[in-house]
Amino acid sequence: MSRSAQHLQEAADWLTRLQRPEVDETDWLAFDAWLSEPGAQEAYDAIQAVDEEIFQRGPAVRGALVEPRRVAAKRTSTIDWRWLGGLGVAAAAAAVAIVVAPWGELLPQPDTLYTTAKGQSQAIQLADGSRIDLNTDSHLSVRLEKDARRVTVHDGQALFDVAHDASRPFLITAGDETVRVLGTKFDVRRRDGQLSVTVLRGLVEVSTDGEDSPVRLRPGQMLEHSEGATGVVVRVVAAEDQVGWRSGRLIYRDQPLSRIVSDMNHYFDRPLRLEGEDTANLKFSGVLIVDGQDAMVRRLTSLMPLSATPTNDSIVLRGKTSAPH
Repeated sequence: MSRSAQHLQEAADWLTRLQRPEVDETDWLAFDAWLSEPGAQEAYDAIQAVDEEIFQRGPAVRGALVEPRRVAAKRTSTIDWRWLGGLGVAAAAAAVAIVVAPWGELLPQPDTLYTTAKGQSQAIQLADGSRIDLNTDSHLSVRLEKDARRVTVHDGQALFDVAHDASRPFLITAGDETVRVLGTKFDVRRRDGQLSVTVLRGLVEVSTDGEDSPVRLRPGQMLEHSEGATGVVVRVVAAEDQVGWRSGRLIYRDQPLSRIVSDMNHYFDRPLRLEGEDTANLKFSGVLIVDGQDAMVRRLTSLMPLSATPTNDSIVLRGKTSAPH
């Protein structure tokens, strides 16, 4: 098997593996490591496209696959696989692996997993007319069902522009929160155990595990919540600031440096590290253009009382008042 064919098979295996309920952080870390291999991201994108094609042709394909065995024994299956021909034998075999689990059982309705690497973003157009803009270093899965549209934000950030469909609510699960909407535009962020939902247009309802009633958000409102904790905070924000990342800008208003560094670390492989609690708590307001890491660090240190020291495996930021003598 050629390396490209092997990557296609591995990509199909990952797509199936990451849809399982027991998937955890170890799986995601292993998946991220695999994506860094040469050719892996391209293979995963190709398999993801095949998965979406299968979903579009779902009723015919799944109907043929679940046909009783006694009927299948009497005549040859009539599934038309010619539409996979351009992908080659390895991709066609990998596509079958998406629909049928490795152990031979039919997946009732496969999720489609979307993922971006560090520094990458992706625009996703769903079959129902909804659009998702996926931010850097993010992972989410989508399942379009007959009576509902379901998305799980495993990690990262995404802007949703949901097509109105009164008969099929759009449900997003992020940690211990569920966002319910019929048609609106809003941003969902899940990073480091911190969840936020910001509404740009329309209305959304956010339910949190352990809370008695959902919280309804209107345009210009943001809900913030720590996973596993009780209670939420709702505040008025400049909603467009929260989605500045779509145009390559990170916009902050009185945010701790720890938040800014966390965001930057999702763009670059070489991590930024903060030295000292006082440094982490420094507040920043301003706009950072997302370009090269060195340029962003220079910009940040020119706007704040910081020094930056490169090491072999990271860049250390220190508050100038706490710099060693």
